[in-house]
Amino acid sequence: MIRKFLMPTLLTTLTAAALTTALAQTASTVYINGTPIKGTVVTVGGKQYVQLPMTDLQKSGALVSGGAAPIKSIQGCLGQPLFNGVTRLTLLSAGLKDGKYVVSFKVANGAQKNLLPPSDADVNYDYMFAASADGQVKQFDTWDDDNSPNRTITPGANLTANFVMNTPPSFTVTRILYRPEDSTVKGGRLDGLPFAPVSAMEFALKCK
Repeated sequence: MIRKFLMPTLLTTLTAAALTTALAQTASTVYINGTPIKGTVVTVGGKQYVQLPMTDLQKSGALVSGGAAPIKSIQGCLGQPLFNGVTRLTLLSAGLKDGKYVVSFKVANGAQKNLLPPSDADVNYDYMFAASADGQVKQFDTWDDDNSPNRTITPGANLTANFVMNTPPSFTVTRILYRPEDSTVKGGRLDGLPFAPVSAMEFALKCK
């Protein structure tokens, strides 16, 4: 199943105090889901806004309503393999471990050439997000060195990768999101990696 998410508008209204600070700086930074995004202060219809790049908004994992073109994701459940033409990801587990929030993935190479998951397919912590039912999201911080995706795997082979969030989310996690960069997908196709038209994934922790 493919599910659509509406991305937020490119213009974010600031409070008067925040605008004063933003205007005093050469580069304005807005934090969305803990991700810093540099923007530009603009005036539209007499009101001042901060204009944010769409690619950075997508990378932040923002899932609020409104705005521009929707992002599509392949949708599945915990324990269900999802395939985007290049990588087959299976969410094995998600939850607290030693005071941190940790997810474990089985990462399989579904292409016909060797694959280094973090660079070739963005299977990396900064493209993984925990999400709540009401659209809150938080990016993962690092990977577990003992179970890292930073290994080359041959066609048909797989590895286990753990991604770690040092400070657990303040919300109840219902989904884990994988959001590869558009440039990675497009570049991969040029290099012979057959990414599907929809390459992002969403894993529900509980399915009805």
